[in-house]
Amino acid sequence: MRSRYTSPLMLLQLVAVMIFWTLSSSVAYAQSQQYKRPKSKEGTTSDAPKKSSDKLDISDLENKYWAPKDTDFSVVQNRSYTKERRVSVSAVGGILVNDSYSTGTNLGISVNYFFSERSGLEFSYVSTDSKHNEMTDTFNTQNGILPDHSKVKSFYGIGYQWVPFYAKMSVLGKKIIYFDMAFTPNIGMTTYEQQVDDVGGGNKTATAVTLGLDITQYFFFTRNFALRADLKNKWFEEDVLGYSNVNRGKKIRTNTNNTTQFMFGVTYFF
Repeated sequence: MRSRYTSPLMLLQLVAVMIFWTLSSSVAYAQSQQYKRPKSKEGTTSDAPKKSSDKLDISDLENKYWAPKDTDFSVVQNRSYTKERRVSVSAVGGILVNDSYSTGTNLGISVNYFFSERSGLEFSYVSTDSKHNEMTDTFNTQNGILPDHSKVKSFYGIGYQWVPFYAKMSVLGKKIIYFDMAFTPNIGMTTYEQQVDDVGGGNKTATAVTLGLDITQYFFFTRNFALRADLKNKWFEEDVLGYSNVNRGKKIRTNTNNTTQFMFGVTYFF
């Protein structure tokens, strides 16, 4: 028959199991505390303790990134060469592009004042040395007369220069070029020569109000110097006089003249 009382050996075994369980729980808890992610002062966890000076605040950048409008974020920042409240002088030269009767070279000068990086005024003068092109010479050789036309001699005017584009361009990964692209609607006066006597020097000179739209590209190299390329477009009404003996010197028609000039030069900023 089994005894109602527990033997001393069984009591010792029970005590040993309880002690082992208690020690195991303590070790496991200590290990879990050792590898637990430490809390920051704000109560959040981090992989490793960091000093407050090492933290990078990117909240402003995140707000701009998620902004509903692109205008809240400037794409190109930190202009190296500024134009605001500065005066510039440009010397340029180039060629006629689309004159049906003439070819020639242009020399010009422009003075600019910029109210801001995006806008300013431009005063310009261009002198044109127009000569007969190959078609006009061939017509004269075959018919003994010149076609009824006029030749552009000069232009002066004022325009509003708007600069919507500014960018930085890498050249072969070794050089950064800064450039602006500007649009300049302008108004001025064109002087042109009416062809009535190519031999005797009896040609007449007239002037006309002119509207223009110029496209300009600035390439900056220093704070004071930039290269400049222009595509100048002018429209004006010209009175064409007859060249033949019957109509010589008489007005035979009025044309809307579109003159395009490509020019290249250098700009100095004061």
